[in-house]
Amino acid sequence: MRRYLRLMKPSKLYNLTWPLIFGGALVLMVGVSTVSADASIGWPIVITGSVLIALGVLLIYLRSRISDSEA
Repeated sequence: MRRYLRLMKPSKLYNLTWPLIFGGALVLMVGVSTVSADASIGWPIVITGSVLIALGVLLIYLRSRISDSEA
């Protein structure tokens, strides 16, 4: 894992992190509003948005683990 982190530049992580978090939040909101109309469509959308947000948070954690000497 550390080897892969060395290959990723901090700017690349930054450019992926915030679109994942905000895009996930948007998808999550669409899913929540869809659940009231059709639960079979809404819940997968909610889960997808939640996974996108979790990936963004994971990238924040990974970025914190990269030391300045590795960046």
